Amino acid sequence: MLKNLSKGLLPSLANKRSFSTVDPLTRIHHGSRTQTTGLVATVFGATGFTGRYLVQLLARTGIQVVVPYRCEDEGFRDLKVLGELGQIIPVRFDIRDYESIERAISHSNIVINMVGRDYETRNFSLDDINIHGAVRIAELSKNVEKYIHVSALRASEDSPSHFSRTKALGEMFTKEIIPNCTVVRPSIMFGDEDKFINKWSKVAQNWPFIPRYNQEHKIQPLHCYDFASGILSVLETPGTNGKVYEFAGDEVFTWDQFLDMIIDGTAQYSKLNIPVSNDFMKFISGNVLERFARNPNFIKDQIDYHNQDMTTTVGALTLKDLNVKTTPIQEKLIRLSRMYRPGKFFNAIANPQNK
Repeated sequence: MLKNLSKGLLPSLANKRSFSTVDPLTRIHHGSRTQTTGLVATVFGATGFTGRYLVQLLARTGIQVVVPYRCEDEGFRDLKVLGELGQIIPVRFDIRDYESIERAISHSNIVINMVGRDYETRNFSLDDINIHGAVRIAELSKNVEKYIHVSALRASEDSPSHFSRTKALGEMFTKEIIPNCTVVRPSIMFGDEDKFINKWSKVAQNWPFIPRYNQEHKIQPLHCYDFASGILSVLETPGTNGKVYEFAGDEVFTWDQFLDMIIDGTAQYSKLNIPVSNDFMKFISGNVLERFARNPNFIKDQIDYHNQDMTTTVGALTLKDLNVKTTPIQEKLIRLSRMYRPGKFFNAIANPQNK
């Protein structure tokens, strides 16, 4: 199946880099960012939501970070100040162009693929990014010391969600190409500028009602900094090659409990809470929001993906196995959701759990 997928896609690019296979990368040391380890890491997807946290941690340990980008200068400008002069190196690339990918990884010991898309655009489909893009990057990274592929929690080839299917296939093909790669499956993430707490806070503020669906399904949210810490710990910990880790927070909530926290955080106590079905939300998303909203709060495919328990599976390797302490969502929710309150409630409570 992989051969059929790759046929006609892979050019004959000779990867001339040769690194010794070292696990762990023992040259990583915590200290000042002015130190240098001699390691170079290429982080695909570094200009996204979680990228800045990972780039900061890598630079702090003395790793030189290559940041492939396809956006304007503003997309990576904030990353350059996270390291010393010359430590953060932006490199323009196109995920469809093998030569630009090869250029981005040509001097790297470490390659981390965090590229992912949960909605389609006119230029890129989910298959283009989550499958074909992952295959291209993996094919050109066979000889690096450490390869980390970021998938998605509960991704499945049998899922009704196209996003979930493509992430599962991208993970499968990557493991076929690089059997010793480390796969990370993160849960729903929260943090500054996220699409979780901020999204639901906007809904609580702007919608005439708060739609409650999937109320009994469980979620295990993960803070974005804990995700970055987990990636760094994968690089530092012996024996992580060829393993699959599921990254999630320690706390488990139902969607119903989470929405109660959002109402407390935004102080939108007067809003109607209306139980709705998944079919209703998919109809609204597919026929109204995705057609007319520039940045829709809900995506039809994402509703399918979240129609399951978003928690780690029994027996899976987690952040605890990497000695990473997770951040409780209550520590961040009040700060992130406060801006969506009515003015009279802006300073009403300091903690959503203590009214």
